[in-house]
Amino acid sequence: MPVIVDPIRGGNYEQYRGATTMTPNRLETELATGRRITTPEDAAHCGRELCRRLGLQHAIITLDRDGMTVVEPDGRWELFPTRARAVYDITGAGDMVLATIGVCYAAGTSVPDAVRLANVAAGLEVEKVGVAVVSLDEMRCELLADGHGDGVKVVTLDQMELLARSHRQQGRKIVFTNGCFDLLHVGHVSYLQEAARLGDVLVVAANSDASVRRLKGPTRPVIGESDRARMLAALACVDHVLVFDEDTPHEMLHRIRPDVLVKGGTYALDEVVGHEVVTAYGGEVCVTSVIGGVSTTKILDSVARRNEPSRRSA
Repeated sequence: MPVIVDPIRGGNYEQYRGATTMTPNRLETELATGRRITTPEDAAHCGRELCRRLGLQHAIITLDRDGMTVVEPDGRWELFPTRARAVYDITGAGDMVLATIGVCYAAGTSVPDAVRLANVAAGLEVEKVGVAVVSLDEMRCELLADGHGDGVKVVTLDQMELLARSHRQQGRKIVFTNGCFDLLHVGHVSYLQEAARLGDVLVVAANSDASVRRLKGPTRPVIGESDRARMLAALACVDHVLVFDEDTPHEMLHRIRPDVLVKGGTYALDEVVGHEVVTAYGGEVCVTSVIGGVSTTKILDSVARRNEPSRRSA
């Protein structure tokens, strides 16, 4: 049976001989080995000593802001960094690490993945005051939000629902807008930047190819849904992008529950599709300014006119 130990500071560590692993923090490790830890290599050296002295299968040394180091008896080691956070209270962080690793071991998770998840759980714990519960939903959202690259910004509705819940728990104001965004142009960019200034998180929903065809006709979209989503995700002002197939954003609004629904154009507030959903739970509806003379249709018409002489001459 795996035995995971969170040791007593300065105690007799011989009593833990034969445990599977232990999770001492920086100070506890220093006291147990008599060696200062200022670098990951120092932690690795201390971990090897603990493994050798106590017969551990591996040692997991928690290094607060520097993450965690996993050390094997044969000297192999790996540092698992954590991201910088606003720390409100470290109470319960060690217990959260121990509990997460225990659950992961019971589930048959690999040691590296167990430590990665423990890092996430402990990071969420220190952002709360006192000993607090960290939910699976929060951990899922954190893992989604921690990804890198535009592809991670593009999410499903299920993922966005979890992310929205996490953003709300952290006091962030969610702004939502939707549209076709076929042939992304300066008008789109301007209105998205204006929308982003209305809150902390901007969620952009793009109509699927099938949905665009129903709205605009069989020749549209010019650019496929995957590429449109990636281009939107590449904008710094956009936090999350999802593609939807319905004719209206109603289901997304019910599930995401944004604080602000935004539309770019010359609409009256009660003409914005979905306004009744958002206002029913106390949200706001806003219409941003527009840049005159710019639209996807006008761009396509201009291209067609320029191509007309070459067709006649051919």
